[in-house]
Amino acid sequence: MTSASLSLCYGFWPICLRNEWSSDYISYLGFGGLPVGPEPGHVGLIPDGLRRWAKCNDATLSDAYHRGAEKVTEILVALARNGVQTVTVYNLSRANLARHCTELEAVYAASIHFFTTLIPTHFDEAECSVRLHGNRNLLPPKYLAAAQDLEHSMRGSAFRINILAAYDAYDELRTAHERAQRDGSDISAALDIENVDLVIRTTPEPLLSGFLPLQSQYAQLVFLPTPLNELEAQDIDDVITAYRRVPQLRGR
Repeated sequence: MTSASLSLCYGFWPICLRNEWSSDYISYLGFGGLPVGPEPGHVGLIPDGLRRWAKCNDATLSDAYHRGAEKVTEILVALARNGVQTVTVYNLSRANLARHCTELEAVYAASIHFFTTLIPTHFDEAECSVRLHGNRNLLPPKYLAAAQDLEHSMRGSAFRINILAAYDAYDELRTAHERAQRDGSDISAALDIENVDLVIRTTPEPLLSGFLPLQSQYAQLVFLPTPLNELEAQDIDDVITAYRRVPQLRGR
């Protein structure tokens, strides 16, 4: 990796995998002699640390979030190239909406640029689909219109992008419970988003911040010390390689 290290949660313990000895540590865990497994089918992405990056780099919030949108796009391209089929991006939690309006305006502007320019430029509408998840009533009209236009134009099935905006896990669970009762199904079948195999957060803090807690219960968790705005495609390639070296037992 171009960064010094990454943190991997295996079981209940966070593990720091440094580039120069990550293979040795995987061998120490007893996985070194096992064959390389498949790539993750579903990756969760928690883009984080942009306010800190702006402060450390004397940049405006608008510039930081705009660059962040471009980096998220680069990560999506890298994940698709690695064979990942679905990516869920944590754009905004419902709690995030309580932030200062100046920051939210920067987030909304960067997100609209992401919806109207970056995704259509980098992904084929016949191959890729985009879907918005969260409380749409809490989102500003311009943001919602841009997201819905993208949903309508991107209808492919080879690569799926979920966007969480104004998302809250309790809201998701409540909606799934109501749907399961109405349809007579199990609550897991009533969730809109399937199970996640790998979650990548672009800060070293070992937190999910409410990201898809039911779907992520057996996901491998990676916390990158390199800020989002300084990540390279090779960093994502390395994360996928590390994932493939660790058996995905899911409690078995």
